[in-house]
Amino acid sequence: MNKILARVIRKVEQDYNIHIFSDKKYIEAIYLLAFGKKLNLKNPKTFNEKLQWLKLYDHDPKYTTMVDKFAVKDYVKKIIGSEYIIDTLGKWDSFDQIDFKQLPKQFVLKCTHDSGGLVICRDKEKLDKEKAKEKIEKSLKRNFYYVGREWPYKNVKPQIIAERYMEDNNGDLKDYNFFCFNGKVKFFKINFDRKKSHRANYYDCNGNLLSFGEKKCPPDLNREMEIHKNISRMIELAEALSQDIDFLRVDFYSLSDDDIKFGELTFYPASEFGELILDEEDLRIDDILKNSQGAALKVKCKVEHSLQDYKFYCFNGKPKLLYVSRGLENHETARRSFLTMDWENVPFSRYGYLDFDVIPERPEKFDEMKYLARKLSRGKDFLRVDLFQINGRVYFGELTFYPSSGFIRFYPDEYDRKLGDMLILHKK
Repeated sequence: MNKILARVIRKVEQDYNIHIFSDKKYIEAIYLLAFGKKLNLKNPKTFNEKLQWLKLYDHDPKYTTMVDKFAVKDYVKKIIGSEYIIDTLGKWDSFDQIDFKQLPKQFVLKCTHDSGGLVICRDKEKLDKEKAKEKIEKSLKRNFYYVGREWPYKNVKPQIIAERYMEDNNGDLKDYNFFCFNGKVKFFKINFDRKKSHRANYYDCNGNLLSFGEKKCPPDLNREMEIHKNISRMIELAEALSQDIDFLRVDFYSLSDDDIKFGELTFYPASEFGELILDEEDLRIDDILKNSQGAALKVKCKVEHSLQDYKFYCFNGKPKLLYVSRGLENHETARRSFLTMDWENVPFSRYGYLDFDVIPERPEKFDEMKYLARKLSRGKDFLRVDLFQINGRVYFGELTFYPSSGFIRFYPDEYDRKLGDMLILHKK
């Protein structure tokens, strides 16, 4: 099954909650779409492959309770105690049943049956209820099982719950995710800066930083994180909750040194179609386990905060403009700017995007990049050449003939014409 067909199947099944293909065929198709290679279920080797196998062949009935965001609270309470449970402020079958007068100024709404049906309210007086209703009702209509064929979600009753709003003394909320294999925590990740651009660092059980991360929430390997002083207690709790389970991710929130709250249980992080930032083609589970016991996992390409992208706008074989962007893992907070070949700012931008507050530093290999862009665009009326500089080396990104399919809105509008003047069309 090719990638285009896999995309169509995924879209139709998610939007209409219908079952076109068997779980096995669907998972194989989406795995091919995500990783560009066939899924090996006969002899799974990688972390992602093994979790796809568990999706298909490990269907313990208690898993349904464990992913239900309301029912799981009683389940967890019986194992580790009620002091770790976040207060539930209410539970409803529909958005219109919610009595907002009974809720405090700050709260969180979430759906019990999925991932993503979340509304964070920091001030009830400013809450856009129509927008919140639209998001929650869309989530209520969706059976999350169809997204990645995660069997535990298939029969969870769709409901809405309100929980106590939480943040630490710094106005943030650190989220600790413990990766448990056969009842033992092997490593954990800390999520941070959720209000800005979501980041996450991975650590072994001794608190040593591991040199890998995820594309959707990239690591900051230069950031010194203060790890919760009761991390050993969190590990004990995670292991208690993951006993007799091949793999389980157990999440806790840290409010203060003495305040730990249970978050959720996850069997298949990112539905196990997520991508790690690594130079290797794949990541074997044995490598994670081996490297999480001591030295950090060595990779060829160390992540430098957030990857910066250099897009050369080449007109008739000559680079004339440069579009620099950073933080594209989160398009709402990403920064971009147009620059000249002399590294000077130009007085226009793309409509709806945030410019850099300060012009980014000129890369060491800029002259080499210009040479490559000129060479690659030779003989073309227009071509955008995308390059990266990583650890002192230039890497090729892609070639683009029609950026945004030719529907870019420039601000001010007059610069659409000015860029047009740069492009001389040669009839062939």
